[in-house]
Amino acid sequence: MEDKFTRLDFERLIHVEKIITIFYMEFSKSFCYEGERHDFWEMVYIDKGEMICTADRNRFVLKSGEMTFHKPNEFHNLSGNDRDAPNASILTFQCRSRAMRFFEGKIFRLDPSERALLSEVFAEGLSCYRLEDEQNPLLQNLQKRPDAPVGSSQLTKNLLEVFLIRLYRHTEEVLTKKARRSYVVDGVDVPYDVKELLELLQNNVYGKLTVPDIARRLGKSEGAVKQLFARYKPGGIMRYYNALKIKEAKRLLREGSGNIARIADQLHYTDPQYFAKCFKAHTNMTPSEYKRSIVK
Repeated sequence: MEDKFTRLDFERLIHVEKIITIFYMEFSKSFCYEGERHDFWEMVYIDKGEMICTADRNRFVLKSGEMTFHKPNEFHNLSGNDRDAPNASILTFQCRSRAMRFFEGKIFRLDPSERALLSEVFAEGLSCYRLEDEQNPLLQNLQKRPDAPVGSSQLTKNLLEVFLIRLYRHTEEVLTKKARRSYVVDGVDVPYDVKELLELLQNNVYGKLTVPDIARRLGKSEGAVKQLFARYKPGGIMRYYNALKIKEAKRLLREGSGNIARIADQLHYTDPQYFAKCFKAHTNMTPSEYKRSIVK
């Protein structure tokens, strides 16, 4: 009898060719790695805490439950936030599939099923491979374990490909590294929204802003604006805004740029008396006392 069955090839959306490293590590809160670039993919998942991640020009916070990918030849590094000790799972691999472009510049928040699948990838991979030096995983090569379970190498590859395809189908909101970009302001890591708020206040030292004004300009609610500022420092937005004005007033007094009444008017204080009251609250001196204290 003639065989009339049609034989279909499998589509290969993502084909992982080689594995380079796979490890799970508990980092110290002050951990800092100088960074690297290499010609293969790197997958980073934060299991606990958060880490400061740099990818080319983007510096961002990677939070617990989130994953990012570094494409080949993208400079990247990791560091702690000096507040909590994070745990991270890192896997590097060679893959030249066009579909991998989907992962460039993105941050994924894994759902429970994706986290479970990722655990399988690492459980199988770590049963198959070990690092030359477990204490220095970022710089070491993998070795196959002599007691690796049968088929564990292939199963690691298959599970990783399944995991990547699942992420490729990811329907939840995906962040971009650019949108999560973090900045250092006065030694504090802040996201772009906070930086935008601080710049608005700084650029309006000679103006007169209220919380409703700030909220309107940023397109946010007053509550959201207050929450944003709280991520930078305690004490309230208007206190900080007034501190910026007093800092500028001190500069003007040092440079002899007008008398006290003129400086109060320039900085939009209602009158010199109120300006003097605010000045003393921040410096423990009146403007006149500060002016006399300046070394000529």
